Amino acid sequence: MSSAPPVEARFVGKEADSIVPEDKLGVGGGSYGRITSNQTRILVLYTGGTMGMKPDQNGLLAPVPGYLTGQIETMLKLYQHDPLPTVVVKEYQNLIDSCDMGPPEWKAIAVDLKQQYHSFEGFVVITGTDTMAYSSSALSFMLENLGKTVIFTGSQIPFCKTFSDARRNLLFSISLAATMDIPEVCIFFDDKLMRANRCRKADSASFHAFVSPNIPPLATLGLGVQVNHSMILDPPKGRLRIATAMDSKVVVVKLTPTFDYDALMAMVQNYKGLRAVCLELFGSGTAPRNQKAFIEVLELCKQKNVVVVATSQCATGPVLPTTYAVSKYLENSGVVLAGDMTTEA
Repeated sequence: MSSAPPVEARFVGKEADSIVPEDKLGVGGGSYGRITSNQTRILVLYTGGTMGMKPDQNGLLAPVPGYLTGQIETMLKLYQHDPLPTVVVKEYQNLIDSCDMGPPEWKAIAVDLKQQYHSFEGFVVITGTDTMAYSSSALSFMLENLGKTVIFTGSQIPFCKTFSDARRNLLFSISLAATMDIPEVCIFFDDKLMRANRCRKADSASFHAFVSPNIPPLATLGLGVQVNHSMILDPPKGRLRIATAMDSKVVVVKLTPTFDYDALMAMVQNYKGLRAVCLELFGSGTAPRNQKAFIEVLELCKQKNVVVVATSQCATGPVLPTTYAVSKYLENSGVVLAGDMTTEA
């Protein structure tokens, strides 16, 4: 662990073109950064995921209770002479893989953040990466009037491996949560701090696992921290409140040229309690106008008050309402165009 860089992202300059070197961070003040000391408190919620896994007796990665929490404590002691924040780790009793994360786990995270909101200056949530975009997006909507920085992070390689990305992601996430006044839920991975509900996991085989396909990152790390000030949200005007009543009766459907629209009709007709359908459409939000069955599906959804949201299948690019006539047709049919949002959001 001694090879981990002594990063201390203490302060980020106010000017849009300012870059503060790592060895100079911790000096000054500004509208998007603050000075940090051990009086600053950061809460880390550890839910599971690759970061805290170790090989089991069969050589397969599995979570090890207590391991990552202990490693975080040891890692921070290496930098005890730096003005690092005080870090408190809450390790969840049942550490799970991210593929098992869902509304009950999201609710538990939201409740913990609400209960500890006034006791900490910032928050880091460690989860697995495979569904991190879904989890962080959900929390971005559940935490209404959020006035502090909440950063989701994880790693592609476990902490126990020499060449792991875990230390870097964790150190930077803790430092940024302690210093940044960015009132929203974010994902930090590799070298970018991104808006959670505009992210997706794009690569399962590199450290640059997450992308923000339609908007620039909130901050980028290199020899310093470059903040994209135009992307920073205004502080909330109300008190934090959480929305925990979630409805999971949502279906995601990806259209193809050979799609069987009768099957989609059967689902809408027979799925009792269906609340929403997310359609992954072609290009910038196009769908067939000559398929009578598809038009009938949209009409039925409208009659049954089933929300239909349109996203794009493309890796980048928003759903645009004015580019093609068919997009306007969808909007007139009651379809909600997702704009620059991802399917995950």
